[in-house]
Amino acid sequence: MVPSSAQRTAYYQEVARYFDDEARLFERHYENNPILQRIRGDFRTITLEQPFTSGLEIGCGPGIDIAWFAAAHPELRWRAIDIAPLMVGEAREKLAALSGVDVRVEVGAPEDLATLFPQERFDLIYCYFGALNTVPDLRETAQALGRALTPQGAMVLTFVNRWFLFDLIWNLLRLRPRRALARITGSWAGYSPSRPLASSARSAREVRRAFAPEFRCIKARGYSIVYPAWYRHRFLPVEGWLGRLLWRIDALLNRTPLWNLGEYTLYLFMRREEAKK
Repeated sequence: MVPSSAQRTAYYQEVARYFDDEARLFERHYENNPILQRIRGDFRTITLEQPFTSGLEIGCGPGIDIAWFAAAHPELRWRAIDIAPLMVGEAREKLAALSGVDVRVEVGAPEDLATLFPQERFDLIYCYFGALNTVPDLRETAQALGRALTPQGAMVLTFVNRWFLFDLIWNLLRLRPRRALARITGSWAGYSPSRPLASSARSAREVRRAFAPEFRCIKARGYSIVYPAWYRHRFLPVEGWLGRLLWRIDALLNRTPLWNLGEYTLYLFMRREEAKK
């Protein structure tokens, strides 16, 4: 059931409070995390494979990616949104160092896009590391993104995956059945055991259904199937040969039915009529 306006507002206020508390430390966690950096680098590579002249980021956090893209391609038009005001403040500080770039960041949710950027549409919409796991109604969000996308545009969207095999086995071995099954049963509330986050892990079927019938998934890639999850970066020297090997095994598993058993999944969506060309 689509939430009412009041329900949606209350929900997003809760999400914003959670991420505002993380704003000051968010970037430090990224800078000290080689696993996160490698995964993000692959997200960016896939994003830049798409032809576009304007980009919109959903859930920009402190502006790590919007600042990177705007600096790398200052000739393009860039926009971003995030639900957390302090995160947006951090992003704006980064972007202030860029001169002559058409870039703007606003506080808001995907459902607010028509109000935030009423005269604008985008060739590319991207979302990294699961910001769309925190929306209250994914189908409604998909429709809002579709209205903001140009007819020939593409969306590169990543989600925290419902079927994370390693996490399931790891928690079962540690005799934590409730935590092991949390993503599957719908009781998953983010990564912190002490600070619950209003969120839902998403299966491939659920994601594709939310974007159908207008959009078709033309590429999907799983991450951290055997390569370690970002929050386990202290337990494995991924900068060495073992990390490279596990990354390659992940790439091989993406050619098998096991592709969707990792921590994250990336989807590339296009409108069905464009995907047929």
